[in-house]
Amino acid sequence: MSEESNNRGYCLFGLEALRQRAPVVAQHSAGVRAAEDIEAVHQMRVATRRLRAAFALFADCLPGRDARRWQKDIRRITRALGAARDTDVQFEWLKGFLTATTDPALLPGINRLLLRLHQQRQRQQADVIKALDRLEADRTIDELNEALRAAVVQARLEQIEARAPEVYDRAAEAIALRLEEFLAYDVFVHQPERVAELHAMRIAAKRLRYTLEIFAELYTDELKKPIKAVKEIQELLGGLHDCDVWIDFVPRFAAEEHARTFEYFGTDTVMPRLWPGLAALRADRQRARRQFYRDFVKFWERAQTDELWAQLRQAITRPENRVTHQPPASSSSA
Repeated sequence: MSEESNNRGYCLFGLEALRQRAPVVAQHSAGVRAAEDIEAVHQMRVATRRLRAAFALFADCLPGRDARRWQKDIRRITRALGAARDTDVQFEWLKGFLTATTDPALLPGINRLLLRLHQQRQRQQADVIKALDRLEADRTIDELNEALRAAVVQARLEQIEARAPEVYDRAAEAIALRLEEFLAYDVFVHQPERVAELHAMRIAAKRLRYTLEIFAELYTDELKKPIKAVKEIQELLGGLHDCDVWIDFVPRFAAEEHARTFEYFGTDTVMPRLWPGLAALRADRQRARRQFYRDFVKFWERAQTDELWAQLRQAITRPENRVTHQPPASSSSA
């Protein structure tokens, strides 16, 4: 089989991966617009991230000018959804913290912060709607789906093989690259003060996980364990990052409230009532961060002892782990 045919096989695999992910983005748009259930924003954000992960691998398989425009539109909606989701998570968590609070002296600060987060989320909804309107006006998902369908149909008519050896070679290269990017942060695992680096490690874990999920169907069940492990690391580092955001945010919020009150009233008699609740919140997140960090290090060391990453490297290079038969195409996927 020629190199061109093998590359076309890799593209066919990629087009199918994109086709699986593109329609999911539009499924949550109504819920995002309604803003009644925070899960809609979460699900659409995840869907756009998964689509972007596939774009990163297979963008060269699509028309260049259109692909760049589609990617730009998807990136724009992901960014708007990300900001809204972050606020949703903070607001929901803070409501739980308020419910569990028994000291009345803490309530003013927590309630003031809830008010500001609610106001911030309302402002962010306008940005979300604007990005969603742009996505739909440009027919980004519709055009992408149409282009993918046409390309897949043409490849099948030409009997392109999506399980050619080149496909496995390039899958292994993509996974190995993401794995090495992730493991490059190993030197920071035992340095809890390296906030930025541990956050970057979480992002690298997410990218590795999405890449593994894209190519998982090419292999037997060998990728299930590393996908589960990387997801656990991503979640532990995500919890750590959430705590870091709170720890950094509370003093800045207090300073902003002080400036706002002083500007409006010419004096600040409010902050003494707000600070106990804000200080308690920050202390709680500092304690939680220490626990998240301990859990992360424990899990990381267990993965090292189990030689999980070495096993992953072996799994993606052993021919016996490959699923070489292509699943039959359903009539709806043509």
